[in-house]
Amino acid sequence: MKKLTYLLLALTLAACTKDGAGLLDKAESGDLNEERVFSSAKYTKEFLTDIYRRIPYSWDNNVYLDAATDDGESRPWWGWTNNVHVGAYNPTSLPDKFKRWANYYAAIRACNLFLSKIDNAPVDPEQYMNTPEVRERMKYEAVCLRAFFYAELVRWYGGVPIITKVLDRESPELFTARANLAEIQKFIADECDTAAAHLPAKQVGSDYMRVTSGLAKAVKARLMLHLASPLFNSSTAGEASPWSWGSYDVNHWKQAADAAKAVMDHKDEGGAQVYSLVVRTEPTNYFGTRVTYPGSFKAMGWFNVFITRVNTEYILGYARKGLTNELDKWQLPGAMQRSGDASFTLPTYNYAAAFETKDGYPVYQTDENGVPLIDGNGQFVVNPASGFNPQKPYDNRDSRFYHSLWYNGSMFSGVTFNTWRAEDGSFGQEYLNGYAHTGLFLRKFMDPKNVSINNSGVQGTTNHSFPVYRFVEMLLNYAEAMNEYLPTGTDRTEVIQALNQVRTRADMPDVATTFTRNGWNITSQADLRKFIRNERRVELAFEEHRFFDIRRWNIGEQTQKTVYEHDVLKRPDGSFVYTIKVWERRVFQPKHNLLPIPQSEVNNNPNMQQNPGW
Repeated sequence: MKKLTYLLLALTLAACTKDGAGLLDKAESGDLNEERVFSSAKYTKEFLTDIYRRIPYSWDNNVYLDAATDDGESRPWWGWTNNVHVGAYNPTSLPDKFKRWANYYAAIRACNLFLSKIDNAPVDPEQYMNTPEVRERMKYEAVCLRAFFYAELVRWYGGVPIITKVLDRESPELFTARANLAEIQKFIADECDTAAAHLPAKQVGSDYMRVTSGLAKAVKARLMLHLASPLFNSSTAGEASPWSWGSYDVNHWKQAADAAKAVMDHKDEGGAQVYSLVVRTEPTNYFGTRVTYPGSFKAMGWFNVFITRVNTEYILGYARKGLTNELDKWQLPGAMQRSGDASFTLPTYNYAAAFETKDGYPVYQTDENGVPLIDGNGQFVVNPASGFNPQKPYDNRDSRFYHSLWYNGSMFSGVTFNTWRAEDGSFGQEYLNGYAHTGLFLRKFMDPKNVSINNSGVQGTTNHSFPVYRFVEMLLNYAEAMNEYLPTGTDRTEVIQALNQVRTRADMPDVATTFTRNGWNITSQADLRKFIRNERRVELAFEEHRFFDIRRWNIGEQTQKTVYEHDVLKRPDGSFVYTIKVWERRVFQPKHNLLPIPQSEVNNNPNMQQNPGW
């Protein structure tokens, strides 16, 4: 009998497993075979569970994907992120984090195998798959998961070969050409529509975070926005191909808006709204006096969404770790937590500079791509209307700033962050001498309410769940797509209403107030585009969006070249001088907008087109 290609981690068998390489990798190993697995309701369910485990989530690998953007840096900067920063990768040598082709096609092949067997798999009243209805639902979970993995491939590569059955060494489909954008969009959208028609609107209890019709709609919405964006949807992107529509069509934006709106309007079988932002108001600072939080208590919902596994905002979250303080330890500096390697991902000052004042003023003047203007001293040009004082840089900011960043003088568990250096050559405890140093540490996702430190190290746990899809993304997707669809001068009420949900939850001024204060035109496509992109950057940072956003917007050459640190000099009298300094010059070329197809795939398939520039 044919050996099972994708073994189940859940079975905890002693057999070795392969991560399943690309389309040509048909390596087989293990003690189970297809007949045994799919003749058992228990094993069939566990096979599907293993496909779920292939969903990527950023913090499992210590370093977030945003460390490969202008928002972040890896503390040990000589690792995989440095290869990205200097452009030191190619079709034959990719960082492990970028080996998505093999991983996603392995997941797709597992979905194909599952779908080829599920109709004949037996139900068992003693197992999870205890009725034909449960079996049918699981079938369409696999359809949705397959669409998800194909959509992820599109984000990294553009159009890819569409394979819907399990191949063997003789299959002619091994030489399938890459789909063009029309083909890949239709395939994934149709898969999502099919799954949505058969899946429940939401899952509850132990099934919470299994895929739903809402997720199927969200996968479609993200894909539509990505393919409507300037990287693909442009008159200068070339002829129709796996990486270009061949011409600009504004209707792609309308399709993206409609897809996002379908998620915004998603209701359960009883007609109740399924998704909404987590809005929570606290009467006092429940972090306590041992933790700094100068932000608004009305913005606590933004904090709670990341530490509450079951909430109304997550469309798909990844909670594989369960109760843990692992994420918190990876983000805290090693000196503060007394032992261990830590602070794997560092926020840059580029990112910190993106946060407005609490009154809705940008603190720096920026170009159309959000890049700060530089004065003759190498400092960011302050926006005079903001009242911002560069020597008091952490005062009076958007509350999300204080939920996202630790900085010099902030305090966690009674210990103050000291990121300064002194004129005599000494350093504060949190100054990362010998490593990447940005003057900032990542607070987002941490739980200073339930996690603390003492002489033994980090104490306490919390139920982190990485947001693969959350509702706020759909609001921002809709706002962006509708703004691009509507001509300048057109009423943008629906765009503004979506954005105001995000602003209200963060306790920030609404869009109309913000635009009036800054003298912007609320019906200007360009003004609103700049605002939406910055709001997206602030709201979705370190959730694996910035990496793709700068590529689909085709602004990498403008935004990814220079990364800044916040230098803090401690004077003999104990006061501080804050200076913005260049931390790193980076390389970004147009070819970096898409990953190269692995060279082995190009060599083995004469119909495989390589991406431009590679």
